[in-house]
Amino acid sequence: MGLLHSLPFHLFYSSPAQHDLIVIFYWDILTCFLAFYIYTNIYNLIWMNTMAHRDSTHKEKHPKFFVSKFWEVKTEEIDYILRVIMECFGRLAPHEVALVDLYVFERSSSLDAFTAKEYEEVGVASAPFDELFFAMHDAWRGTSRIILCLERMKKLLKLVQVGGIRHEVGHSVLHGSLRYYILSLPPAFLDLAVHFDISSQYATNLLYLISIAVKDYEVSRLLYERGYVEDQIAYAKHLLTVTKSDILSWELSRGKPLAEILCMVSCLKAAGCAVPFLFNKTFGEEMKKRVMESLSYLPEGYSAPLLNTIRKGFSSLKADTLSNIDQMAFLVEEKIVKPLLLK
Repeated sequence: MGLLHSLPFHLFYSSPAQHDLIVIFYWDILTCFLAFYIYTNIYNLIWMNTMAHRDSTHKEKHPKFFVSKFWEVKTEEIDYILRVIMECFGRLAPHEVALVDLYVFERSSSLDAFTAKEYEEVGVASAPFDELFFAMHDAWRGTSRIILCLERMKKLLKLVQVGGIRHEVGHSVLHGSLRYYILSLPPAFLDLAVHFDISSQYATNLLYLISIAVKDYEVSRLLYERGYVEDQIAYAKHLLTVTKSDILSWELSRGKPLAEILCMVSCLKAAGCAVPFLFNKTFGEEMKKRVMESLSYLPEGYSAPLLNTIRKGFSSLKADTLSNIDQMAFLVEEKIVKPLLLK
């Protein structure tokens, strides 16, 4: 006899009650199968929609780049820069940056000539305070633009280079619109012009220095929040390093209150980059020391109010850039400008 005939007879022949149980049993199986089928299809639909959303989001992470090279800039150098930029845009997503102009200069002399001509054409009113930076950002043409100088960049550590490039990407995300570059004089400075007979050109220069400090702080804060620490600390340390030019500028300004004010306020940019890291458990104490050292060439009567402005000013800034600039301008007026002009 085969296996079928060897099985117990009651498995194949059942009473009416047993028949009902069998029907219920198979109905339960069918119900479970249908539930599993429906669940599987719903899961697949959700998964496909999620993947489609991720793909569309991924496409939005990287804007289009228009690269302009000046003098002998190698293709591999552009590739390296673009890799750093694209990785950073990806991590800073979501953002609304759709287009970025990337200008890469081999020589600093070419960059200086270009920026002088460009500023004249677009009508930049402030003095060119950024002639020594290896990485810059603007939106004077209505499009976010990152400008790099290889001659200056190659003199620096790789980590500083990467930190500087990412810093400009942060500006593209936060300040990629012309509205962050065409600024009206804040009420605090209109008050200065009335009471201290300050020229509009001087007030514009002062506003420019405050605005770049505020925007640099906002970028450092964003990059720190997105996990960029070591490279941004390296970049901040680079900016905080006192140069012979800093000391000479201060010496030439001594006894001239308006010039002294510009020298002091120009220190806010480097400090702004460092402030987000002052309370970091690993690097906080070192960064506090670096900020103090960066002001060491100033007499105590000048460094103390500047430190007070750095500590109180940046930490109170919120999300709105233009409001932050006005707020910092008021603090600079009260803590630095008025005390010096009223001496």
